[in-house]
This record gives sequence, C-alpha cells and structure tokens, in this order.
Amino acid sequence: MTDTASSAHLPPLSRRIRLRHLELLAALGEHGSLKHAAAVMGMSQAAASKLLVEAESLLGASLYERTNRGVLPTAAGAALELRAQRFLGMVDGLSEEVQVAQQGATGRVRVGVSPACGALIPGALAAMRAAGQDVVLRIEEGSSANLLERLRDGRLDCVLGRVLDSQDLEDFDTLHLYNESIVMVADPLHPIFSKPALDWADALSYEWVLPPQGAPLRRTLAFWLARQGYQEPSCRLESTLTLANLAVLRENKALVLLGSISARQFSEQGVVRVVPLPFDGIALPSVSLFLPQDDYTHEPMEVFIQALQEHVRETSA
Repeated sequence: MTDTASSAHLPPLSRRIRLRHLELLAALGEHGSLKHAAAVMGMSQAAASKLLVEAESLLGASLYERTNRGVLPTAAGAALELRAQRFLGMVDGLSEEVQVAQQGATGRVRVGVSPACGALIPGALAAMRAAGQDVVLRIEEGSSANLLERLRDGRLDCVLGRVLDSQDLEDFDTLHLYNESIVMVADPLHPIFSKPALDWADALSYEWVLPPQGAPLRRTLAFWLARQGYQEPSCRLESTLTLANLAVLRENKALVLLGSISARQFSEQGVVRVVPLPFDGIALPSVSLFLPQDDYTHEPMEVFIQALQEHVRETSA
C-alpha cells in the first residue's frame, strides 16, 4: 500500500496535529534557533527536536534542514512558520472576541496605526456609530515596520499607515486610501501670524518639531531646504507622535509638520492654524490600509473598511 493510500485512511490533519506543534513552528520562525525556541516554550532542546520530527511526520514533508549552524527552514517550513504565527495570533484573540460579544458588540478589529494616521480613527469610529454598527476597535500605535510584522504573524487584523519603498509588502493586500501634501502648522496665537508678510526666513527662525534623523520625510525636507538655500531649523524634539507634537506646539510655540488632511481637521477644531508657506515638490507617501494577503475578511473588518473609506471621502471632499 502506498503512502498516499495509507494517508487516505487517517483522520484529518486538524485532528492529529497539536497546538504544541504550531507553537514550535511559530517560535522557530521568530527566534531562528531550536535551542531558543525550546527555551521560550519551556522544554529541553531534545524534546523540541522530537516535537519537530513529529510535526514533519504528520505533515509528510521536511520542514527544516539540520546543519552545523542549527536548523534552516525549507520552503515548506518557512511557509508553515508564517501560517502558525498567524493562527496562534488569532487564537490569542479569542478571549477578546468573547469579551466584546458579552458586552453586546458585533465584533472587534485590531488596528495597527502609524503615528501620522491616528487622526483618521475618530472619524471612522463615528461613521460606524452613525451606521448603527457596534464594532469595537482595538488600536495599537507603532512604527510601520513593527506594525506590519505584527500583522504578518496574526496579532493585528490590519495596519493603517503609509507606503514606503523600503517596506516588504508582498505578504499583504494594499487598499489605497488617499494622497496628501505636507503643511506647516502652529498654535493659532503663534507670533508668526503677526508678521505683515510671511517668508521662509521668518519660519526658520523659530523652533520646529521634526521627524527623527534618517526618517524619509526628514531626509526629503533637508534636501528641499538645501535646494532653497536654507539650513534645517532649530529642533528640540524629534517625533512622529501627533498628539505629543501638538502639545509641544502649544507650550513651546514650535512649528510642526502635518499631512494636509490632519492639518485641516485640527484647524477646524481650533487646535492649530496653517502657516501659508507651501512645500512645493514635497509629496508624502500615500496612506493605505494593509491586510493579510491570503486571509479572509470577516464582517467587522468589512464594517471598519467601509466606515474608513466613507470618512476619507467626506474629509477629502
């Protein structure tokens, strides 16, 4: 009898493989070492090795090559590491699903938000409430790279951020939301608005809040200023955290850079006033929603996407 014929009489893989097998694959993907994976799982390296052999036997494929440098994933092993991480991320979220259901909500969406895009969340939440949709949003802020990694291993459902050329996006579906320009804002009572005529020399005489050194926008800005014959302004805070930047804007009378949509929202609320000095030729990376490429989109996610797109349309109009 062939192996294929024998396997036809076995129970489905879902009834044979154990959560512990998946935990090992996920740990190997994260740590790249059987020794470290075993330590994380609280077992000996010998026990972890035996568990890996069991997983390979159940799956009928070689998942790792044993070398003097340790174990290296085969193509099948690399694919299963990612699948295991995503599956365990979803399992870890089950308790949250139960909690929101007990509170009467219809579901929850775990959203990773890069600092510059946080202003979209209140509007999307309001759009959901206006449509009678009771979906809980769990927001996690961080750098795009860290958030995409958490999305890749299933700990987030989507990421709201900007597309950067340096990012590896092949594992994700990208839903484009909008493009925007960069503008300068200040406290509405900033002394710059008392000037009879604004120019760049005036603006550069004040303190600015800038993105960190090495950030794409910081490099672009430095290049743009140099072309105009200017040096970078004084900067005592390097930050991409919008709320922190706005607090410094009020307390220190600093000038802050924002995307045009966020600037308009905060301007309408009276928090800031736009300094009418254009950054001709500077374009921000487009804002998009990133989703797992091969994952299904559940109903709460569909609700959030629809609300987000509606809010963007209203804001951009």
